[in-house]
Amino acid sequence: MNEFTFSIARWRAVSNKMADEAAWRAWAQNPALAEAMPEHKPALPFLPALQRRRLGAAARLLFDAAWPLLDAQQPCPVVFASHDGEINRSFELWLSLLRDKEVSPTSFGLSVHNALLGQWSMLRGDMSEGTALCVAEDGFETAFAEAYALLCDGAESVLVLVVDEPLLAQYDVVSVVRAPLAYAAAFVVRAGGDWRLSCQPAPIASEHHDVLPYWGALNWLQAQYQTPAAVAFRQPYQTRNWLWQYSG
Repeated sequence: MNEFTFSIARWRAVSNKMADEAAWRAWAQNPALAEAMPEHKPALPFLPALQRRRLGAAARLLFDAAWPLLDAQQPCPVVFASHDGEINRSFELWLSLLRDKEVSPTSFGLSVHNALLGQWSMLRGDMSEGTALCVAEDGFETAFAEAYALLCDGAESVLVLVVDEPLLAQYDVVSVVRAPLAYAAAFVVRAGGDWRLSCQPAPIASEHHDVLPYWGALNWLQAQYQTPAAVAFRQPYQTRNWLWQYSG
């Protein structure tokens, strides 16, 4: 499947820096502005306080991005993609194990890669099919390919969730690559022809130097928040190139 089409009925993005659309648009013109923006913590008023307190930073971003896109109790299969997942929770567990010789079973359960998807399913009360992906650099596009496959299997809509909370600077890990900010983006995907996504093998690594790191979702958001929004752009990764084209 090198090329497929779909429509995005609704989408929403949140981050730990951009609190509203104006901030996203300012960031799209100059991403360096995010460094000076204050930390933003989603309020999540639609969840009871007890449930909110159990959510980690990545989970809060996921719920803030996705919850407003769906009607109450509207069932919808989900494709979740993340490179970092709850990586900071995992590091906290290691420190707890070294310091206290034990870890919290709850924190351990919430640290696994599909835990964010499980929290979404439980708090929404939605037992629809869910897929959790971790796919090298191009997890963003791979999530849309998975959503397209679900549409072909008969799903009316598919919720695509892309979330990353980079490893905190306090964990001084050699050679780690960190996304520039924590973010979540949610998309309600349906059958249609508004978007065309094409995949091609990447050139030999020595022949190109413009490859994207794993946060391709941020590049997509930057293209959409610019004025005018980009209607065709390439996302080059190490092993694959993806071409986005909009005709809606």
